[in-house]
This record gives sequence, structure tokens and C-alpha cells, in this order.
Amino acid sequence: MKNKTILITGGSRGIGAACVAIAQQCGLSVIATARSGEKLDALQKLHPTIQIIGADISTHKGRKTIADKVNQPLDFLLHNAAVLYPPKKLIEVDSFEFNQSISTNVEPLLFLTQALLPQLTQAHNKARILTMTSRAANNAYAGIGSYCVSKAAALMITNILKAELKPLGILINNYSPGVVDTAMQKTLRSSTDEIFPYSSDFKRLKTDNQLATATQVAQHIINNFMTLSETGFSGNTLDRTLDRP
Repeated sequence: MKNKTILITGGSRGIGAACVAIAQQCGLSVIATARSGEKLDALQKLHPTIQIIGADISTHKGRKTIADKVNQPLDFLLHNAAVLYPPKKLIEVDSFEFNQSISTNVEPLLFLTQALLPQLTQAHNKARILTMTSRAANNAYAGIGSYCVSKAAALMITNILKAELKPLGILINNYSPGVVDTAMQKTLRSSTDEIFPYSSDFKRLKTDNQLATATQVAQHIINNFMTLSETGFSGNTLDRTLDRP
């Protein structure tokens, strides 16, 4: 049997790039997508055997490009790509930022999954999908309103798909990474408590070395994909912080 295949969106940096590395180490065939062709080229120099697809998943054209270039059964799909703009009061957010939050953080979970259904239904076993969630999906955080709205919608989409994809032999769940030292965290730390009340908390976590690394999160994600039972994978939201020693 050929190696199982994983597709990782937002694979050129942060958690996505770390997942590419760990997935390869675990013997998976890897497809990485991102908007930046330059960053993908750099990623492929580090991992010459991966397949890269430059595409903007926030657009119909980008999602179609990905689906057209995936010519093998797809065993694992990680919806990792997301956007978070610098904190701003919701009453001051413009339509571009709000719409981009929805088109990047929400639409691919539904429409890229739809486009990849032929490949997912051909998986070696039951295909598995993880969508990156956040505490922002359940809590109203001042300063990142667009992100909260998008993550709440993403959470609901995944929960609905959990029921609808099961008869097709596809398992899907949300994954919560906790606080991770990524570009998003840097964006949040760059704000002020006046705009984003948790800015000082995140700065303190960074100073005290309390942020998880992208590699730690990637190891947990790939382990969940490859080793959990069907019931374990598709139960409650998978949360890295609950499994830490």
C-alpha cells in the first residue's frame, strides 16, 4: 500500500510548516498549500519530496486549483490556514477585513472540503479532517471581533459536517492548539490593553516562555491523525492542552 497522504493548508510557515516536517518524518506523503509561491519554494527546498500548490484558499479559483491538482486518495486534511488582522475595535473594522476573515477562516472549511470529497472518499481507510479552532470561537474578545466571528462560524460548520460526513466514511473534528508562539501571537502582543485587553497577558506568556512551539503542536496534530481510534478522533474537540503531561 502506498503511503497515506495529508494535505495541509497554510503549510508554508508556523504550525503548518511544522506539520509538513513532522508528517514527512512519520512517512506520510505531503501536499502543502499556501498563497506565497516564494515561501512554498523555500519549503520544498527543505523537503524536496513534498508536493506544493500555490493557491489562495479564500477564493473559488484557488480552491479549484487545489482540488484539480490532488490526483491521489486523500487520507488526512488539515485546515490550518487562517488570517488574524491587528486588533481593532469591531465598530471600526472595515468590510474588507471582515470579509477576508470569513473567506479565509470559514469558507475553505466548507468549500475546499466539498471540492476534495472525491479524493477523501477514496482514502485508504476512513479519511480524517481537522479544522483549527480557538477559544475565540466560544468567547467574545474585544479587539479581535472579526476573528471571533469567523472562528465561531468555523466551529459550527465543522460540527455540522461531523454528522453529514460520517455516512461517507469521513471523520472530522475541531482541534484546539492552545497558546502557540506563532505570527498570530506576535500580532496580538503588538497591540495595547486598551484595544485588546489580553495583550499584556500574551506578552507575559512570551516572556515567561509559556507558549508552545509550532513543532510541539505539530507533533500532537499528526499523532492525533495517525493513532487515535475512530471514537477518540471524532469525539469532543481535540485539545492539545488537555493531553499535556
